[in-house]
Amino acid sequence: MPKPAGNAEGVQPVQRSFTLLEALNGAGRSTLARLHEATGLPKPTIVRLLDTLIAAGYVRRVSRVAGYELTERVLRLSSGFRHTDLVVEAARPFLSALTAAYKWPVALATFDRDAMLVRISTRHESPFSTDPDWLNKRLAMMLSALGRAYLAFCPDEERELTLAVLRSSKAAMNTTARDEKYVSALLSGIRRQGYANTAPMRGDPAMGIAIPIMEGEKVAACITMRYLGSTMSEAQAVERYLAPMQRAAQGIATAHERLVSAA
Repeated sequence: MPKPAGNAEGVQPVQRSFTLLEALNGAGRSTLARLHEATGLPKPTIVRLLDTLIAAGYVRRVSRVAGYELTERVLRLSSGFRHTDLVVEAARPFLSALTAAYKWPVALATFDRDAMLVRISTRHESPFSTDPDWLNKRLAMMLSALGRAYLAFCPDEERELTLAVLRSSKAAMNTTARDEKYVSALLSGIRRQGYANTAPMRGDPAMGIAIPIMEGEKVAACITMRYLGSTMSEAQAVERYLAPMQRAAQGIATAHERLVSAA
């Protein structure tokens, strides 16, 4: 006699798969040993589930030392895979290369209504990261380097609409948007120098410089490198890292264009 559709034997592998996906999502990248500690699942079970998830395209094996990480395919489990998600796929190797070369964490964010949504970060690849996990968190447009870069380089009409939304907001993080002279001077300076910096935050030792990834006249996303302000000045950070970031941004833009054309 066939077993009921809701039997525990049939449900358990699915539950374990989601437990594993959640553990990978929280860690960013994890080894078999750390996944065993996080989930409590037996290592042979984890290996079988990982093999299945890799075959399905939801997980990739990075290396024996680094372990495993999620792929962009997991986005299909939430709101669906969109063209804006392709920039994340295009950016991954470039961001990892920046962190491998310069050790500081790098992140990419896309515009989300009135904030920047962090879509990918190399926080777990950097030995110097002090930031909390901002993955899938929304950052203020006027305070974050990512938001400032987006506002400075997006098309004029989009900028004005976004600033109107920020000015009408009651949130404290959007207060400075109401000072039109300040905003105009800030964004003009960012466009002139080619990058945005983070607004100083009390108690936060990290600073960031951010630049856009352009898609024609539009901003597809922005990337930021986070460094400790106690180790160097902004001018030193710009001298060391701006040019490599700009090369990475151009590489991401080219890779993104290819992915969009193939989609």
